[in-house]
Amino acid sequence: MQVGTCKLCRAHGELRESHFMPAAIFSQLRTPSRTNPHPVLITKSVSTISSRQIKDYVLCNDCEQRFSKLGESWVLANMSRPTGFALQDALKKAGPFAASDGFALFSGAAIAGIDSDALVYFALSVFWRAAIHQWKSVAGNTEPIKLGPYEDEIRSFLLGGPFPANAVVTVSVWPTNNVLPAAYTPREGDAPGFAVFNFMIPGIEFRLHLGSIPSELRALCAKKSPQRVIIASASLEQETMQTFFDLMKTSKPSRRLSGN
Repeated sequence: MQVGTCKLCRAHGELRESHFMPAAIFSQLRTPSRTNPHPVLITKSVSTISSRQIKDYVLCNDCEQRFSKLGESWVLANMSRPTGFALQDALKKAGPFAASDGFALFSGAAIAGIDSDALVYFALSVFWRAAIHQWKSVAGNTEPIKLGPYEDEIRSFLLGGPFPANAVVTVSVWPTNNVLPAAYTPREGDAPGFAVFNFMIPGIEFRLHLGSIPSELRALCAKKSPQRVIIASASLEQETMQTFFDLMKTSKPSRRLSGN
């Protein structure tokens, strides 16, 4: 432990070694059949195999437990794992309330066993962590995302306050049985007239939209829409592959990766 000020509750005291992305995600990305089974980590500058996780002294024990209880525990238990994908199974069993070619909408509010509050809380906890600290990865210091005036509103929500009025969180689940075992940390995207950020854990993508958000997008919010919408779209698979393809354009394989 280390003494300092918790960035969530802002109390001074002992800090825990906090993970940027939960440790359980890394364990699901291991490939036991490889000589080196650790996850392949891809950044804009380097690709390597490593067991190193992104962590630092950021939160106190109470706030670590808050994150675990209100979001992480349920989400990590229900994401895609080698043993199954509980969230996807629940959606398939219930069926969508609306669908078109390559696109389906499910009601998290109506499906027993789905904790939409946990999905939203987990999403905002990760986006907030990406904004308030400069984490160190295998490629060096990360560049924090910029949440602007919404950073403190999200912090307030994580402490039990209201959901930010000008925010939308969307949750998209991998649309096929063949789930890509991949994850990436929050990054900023492009959107007309408002800010958008996204990150992915195995089988689930989260997006945060901030600002003047159109009504059709607000209708897909996993927090504020009446159905607590969860999305399954064929485009998620295509967009994920494009994300990694773009990274690999500039990412140089390390000796460890080349020799695996």
